[in-house]
Amino acid sequence: MRILSGKLKGSKILTNNNKIKGSEDFITRPTSDRVKETLFNIVQHSFNIDFTNVSFLDCFSGSGAIGLEAISRGCLSVSFLEKNNAACECIKKNLANFKLNDNDKGRSYRILNYDFFDEDLLLDNEFEVVFLDPPYDMETDSKVFMRLKELRVIKKNSLIIYES
Repeated sequence: MRILSGKLKGSKILTNNNKIKGSEDFITRPTSDRVKETLFNIVQHSFNIDFTNVSFLDCFSGSGAIGLEAISRGCLSVSFLEKNNAACECIKKNLANFKLNDNDKGRSYRILNYDFFDEDLLLDNEFEVVFLDPPYDMETDSKVFMRLKELRVIKKNSLIIYES
């Protein structure tokens, strides 16, 4: 996997190769380059999103590929929400490999090692773009959206992208 556009274009993204215990399935399933490219083209051109002016929440982050793509396109504030410790370490390594330091030149990149449904999870800001890519065996869509509402992370005009 790689970054497709922006200042980090062409950079390789580390992914987590750990498998679910007792299964042949990987813990994370990275979004393909083709899907990422289509997603960001739609967001940028159809919704006229200027990434330099938005905060971005990448829920169920996995390797962080979606949030990293947003950073590469100029997003100054990205939060990665992921419950798996190994996946969070992968995101941390990717940020370090790309020399992306938290609060460097007004930037804010956070890794939140929580379960999306954890009642102790409190996010202290709202986001213009929220990307959700839950595991296939996740709760129903309605539970995901109800939880998103409970977290109070969306603004009136936030763009919510739900991959299923």
